[in-house]
Amino acid sequence: MGWSQAEILAATGGKIARQGHGTRFGEVMTDSNKVKNGSVFVALKGERHDGHRFVGEAVRRGARCVIIHRSMPVSALGQATAVRVRDTLRALGDLAHYRREKIAPKVLAITGSNGKTTTKEMVAAILEEARLDGQSLRSRVLKTDGNFNNLVGLPLTLLRLRRGDKVAVVELGTNHPGEIQRLAEIADPDMGIITSVGAAHLEGLNSLAGVAREKGALYQNIRAGGAIAVNLDDPWVKRLGARFKGRKITYGNRGHVRARSQRMRGAQGQEVTLQAGRERCRVGLNYLGRHNITNALGAAALTLGAGVGLVAVRRGLAKVRPFPMRMQIEIWRGVGIINDTYNANPTSMNAALETLTEIDCRGHKIAVLGDMFELGKHSAKEHRSLGQRAAKAGVDALYLLGDRSVEVRKGALQSGMRAEQIIIGRNHTDLARRLRDRVQRGDWLLFKGSRGMKMEKVLHELKGEKT
Repeated sequence: MGWSQAEILAATGGKIARQGHGTRFGEVMTDSNKVKNGSVFVALKGERHDGHRFVGEAVRRGARCVIIHRSMPVSALGQATAVRVRDTLRALGDLAHYRREKIAPKVLAITGSNGKTTTKEMVAAILEEARLDGQSLRSRVLKTDGNFNNLVGLPLTLLRLRRGDKVAVVELGTNHPGEIQRLAEIADPDMGIITSVGAAHLEGLNSLAGVAREKGALYQNIRAGGAIAVNLDDPWVKRLGARFKGRKITYGNRGHVRARSQRMRGAQGQEVTLQAGRERCRVGLNYLGRHNITNALGAAALTLGAGVGLVAVRRGLAKVRPFPMRMQIEIWRGVGIINDTYNANPTSMNAALETLTEIDCRGHKIAVLGDMFELGKHSAKEHRSLGQRAAKAGVDALYLLGDRSVEVRKGALQSGMRAEQIIIGRNHTDLARRLRDRVQRGDWLLFKGSRGMKMEKVLHELKGEKT
């Protein structure tokens, strides 16, 4: 779907700085390398790059409209129309909001400290199996790609809406105050879920109360007549949900949607009996960990609240699989591997360690952990707590990497681990070499750390793969 000049001006409140040769344009782009003939190029200014430097290149590649917030030389504009706005990042969000209102899908928004992406994938998979208002939703569900969940990623997701799309499942992320508020303004959600409130992005949000305030902006921005799913097992989420005046679908141990029983299926995942009111069904999950049962309950609650049936919930949950580097399971030379290296914070570290300890293992259980980032003044304390949790969980060995490894080691020693059970590597290669000398068939390994630690490199080097 393209854009008219009138639509762009109406959406952004911008002014024509220079009239080009056309008034009908193609899709909105923020990457000059992806511009096609007729595109609208939005010149975003980020921490590292200023899109205004690439306006000329975008025009040469075929952009027929450029959205800018500062003056540009006429030579860079060619025959393109230039629309000037106060802030190009805000204009991108305004364009996305305009498209969302025009197509008018039901929007389901997901945020939380942990489980956002997994829950989003589960929700989208359920909806693909569902019918709403008598119509199949197959191939009519838009979802966030990966974790495109920030002030650039969310708009780019909504700008992919097409006529015929009936539902949009969007993920909202944050690392500083006010971001969820703006993302919710853009998405204008009909329904929302806060998966959890935990110690994530404390550097920007300062405290758990700060995280809760930020996440709570989603519930405050649900459309009139909308609904929310509330995790009753999370005290902060329960508190935020209590303030919502509209319809609520609860989940958790005492929720409307709950898990009645669980059975592990080894590396294949687990089975759970899901109960929603008086209805029950047996669900196979291709995920390990109790936290992923919670994610599945949240996905079920949100979609049931949207009008989906329990059969679609069962079918969708059975089909969805972990994203790469998110609780991804494999068996390599008789060794079980949990690759959860995409990111980490204290809550997700705890969940991953709990999953490792729950696995039926005839060998040793080894945690290969990297630093957790964005914890600010809480960093040393949280890393010591991580070591304490690992020791209390009964892991047989800790292989550590990063500047905060010494704090993890301190915590583990304080809680009873022996010094010889704790290895600190100099780099990815060194840690992989030390692992290679230790690992045997029947062992299970957990790999996890913040994204900047790139702990998957340790796994690749252990397996002799090129990175």
